[in-house]
Amino acid sequence: MKTKFLKIIDLNDYKNIESRGNCQNLFNSYKWLNVINKTYGFNFKVIVSSDNLFFLPFCFIEGEYFSSVKSVPFGDYTLINYSKKELYDALQLLRNTFPKCYIETSIVTKSTPLVDNFISTKYGFLIQIDVKKWKERHRWQETYERNIRNALKYGLSVRINKTVDGIKNFYLLHEKLRVNKFKKIPQPFRFFENIYQEFVANGKGFILETWHREKLVASWFILIHDQVLYYKFGASNSDYLQLRPNDLLFRSLMQYGYDNDFKTIDLGFSGATKSYEGLIRFKSKEGGVKTPIYRIERYPDDFDQNLVLKRNKYLHGITEKAIASGKISVIRETSNRYYGEFA
Repeated sequence: MKTKFLKIIDLNDYKNIESRGNCQNLFNSYKWLNVINKTYGFNFKVIVSSDNLFFLPFCFIEGEYFSSVKSVPFGDYTLINYSKKELYDALQLLRNTFPKCYIETSIVTKSTPLVDNFISTKYGFLIQIDVKKWKERHRWQETYERNIRNALKYGLSVRINKTVDGIKNFYLLHEKLRVNKFKKIPQPFRFFENIYQEFVANGKGFILETWHREKLVASWFILIHDQVLYYKFGASNSDYLQLRPNDLLFRSLMQYGYDNDFKTIDLGFSGATKSYEGLIRFKSKEGGVKTPIYRIERYPDDFDQNLVLKRNKYLHGITEKAIASGKISVIRETSNRYYGEFA
């Protein structure tokens, strides 16, 4: 058997390798990395195996309090199907290359990954649906089915939008939800513009919308990679939630996946804390199966943990000040200026 080895390559070289069809998922794809790069200026590199079947993208981030190597910021996870040995070797390569940096990646796996010099923590779940098994299923919860029937009875309709206006309308809902409900700064609009250019404009995504007459009440940002539909972002108008627009969107997404021969619906990251239980229940309505997501991280030797507290306090202060202003112009300016530091 030929011995495999790992090497570090630039993003442009990775694009040529990925074009051969060996990339594993959306979040280590060239297109996704390029979105992050164009939005925040992160300089991505990729660890690849000699057979071009194992990829671990990463970027170096020089922070206010300490420097980091992240794989991959603003992605739900980095690896889902992977070689344990190559993952182990890749992380040791990062440790040796960046001995003074905090290093972090996240992987989808059923068992705790064991990597020398690194700590593994289960911090969330990936929920996916096998489209073929979904179609073979004949029964769902009656409450859920009734919600869908009622949504249609109330006059809700579903549309697919692939225009720039669809992105703008989504962002207005997303921005309002992040600020008013979660008290968090949304990602800047240019992030979603870049997603549009990389994915939607190239036939690799769309906005799935629910309308009540001429009022947009819910919007899901769907991305496509290989034979998988990724539900990456969703936002709703809280005044219309009693009409169950998201239940209708969910069923419409499943039907779209089946009608267009997709293999899997990827419903993305859900946290492992109690506050995510409702979201996990929702994502399970169509038969979703959850698999743990583990964060694998390493702090450099003699690292001062107080720097983490100082960084969190700094970012919390930025967020609190912007939200407390009550001015959307201030929130947007803060997002444009600082959001990359939240990576």
